Amino acid sequence: MKAVLALAFFFFWTQTPAFQSSLAIRPGFWCVPTLSQSRSRTSASSPHSKYLQIASNSLVQPAEFGPDLAVSASHSHTSAVRTDGRLVCFEAKGRGRCDVPADLGPVLAVSAGQYHTCAVRTDGQLVCFGLKGQGWCDVPADLRPVSAVAAGDDHTCAVRTDSQLVCFGQNRRGQCDVPADPVLAVSAGGDHTCALRTDGQLVCFGEFWFGQLNVPADLGPLLAVSAGGDHTCAVRTDGQLVCFGKNSFGQCDVPADLGPVLAVSAGRARTCAVRADGQLVCFGENGQGQCDVPADLRPVWAVAAGVHHTCAVRTDGQLVCFGPK
Repeated sequence: MKAVLALAFFFFWTQTPAFQSSLAIRPGFWCVPTLSQSRSRTSASSPHSKYLQIASNSLVQPAEFGPDLAVSASHSHTSAVRTDGRLVCFEAKGRGRCDVPADLGPVLAVSAGQYHTCAVRTDGQLVCFGLKGQGWCDVPADLRPVSAVAAGDDHTCAVRTDSQLVCFGQNRRGQCDVPADPVLAVSAGGDHTCALRTDGQLVCFGEFWFGQLNVPADLGPLLAVSAGGDHTCAVRTDGQLVCFGKNSFGQCDVPADLGPVLAVSAGRARTCAVRADGQLVCFGENGQGQCDVPADLRPVWAVAAGVHHTCAVRTDGQLVCFGPK
């Protein structure tokens, strides 16, 4: 997922694990207006940290939210990048995942993990904050500038500007055992990681028990990938969505009439995709309304599937979230 000055690519909501949502996009697939380096630095300190419960099927938009360029939803917190590059965040429980550093400055991308939040500053530096645990916030001191980040369940991955993949944190399932091949984008799931190589081919590593690493032999070059809790979804170059792995709630049962998609986000046990006409479609686990897309929802261009809630950015930049109370 390249983030450049002329065009920035966002979607690492890095939904990632079983507890969040992360999308890795191949450069050239989806573009949004540039984030200029000339903009003023805006503080993203405590006034922008909210502790809110997400109301069922309702619009969630604190006063300082919107219009937004990117959104990332995790277990019980949500982060978004505003058009001025400011990172804003709200969570249901105060565990430090929304303690945005006061000196962070404008960011190009954000990814919400189960225990932490990571953001890429405009200078390419990676910053992570939240609960301290098994190294998921320990950004290597010698890490070069990065173009993309994906926060997983309890690990973090980033793509350096030289296309090398770096992962750190918990590695009990090999989710941090990165291949040597250069990559364009990365998505961190529950205990597995998937990346798009520079040739568009998909490579996945880590937890394999549910088939989330079983990349179809005929999948071909891809535009985007999203690693969920125990399943993986990818967008082919023709816009068709393909999902594989654990399918206990039908999260891999892509609707036959879905058609080409612009974006996908794999949550813990569900999948949400944005169709070419901007309509949002979700399928899989729906015990708490996380798949109940509001009937009056306007077209969207971005989506982030958390564990129990879903957030989307409308084409007018407004953030909408729905799911449990």
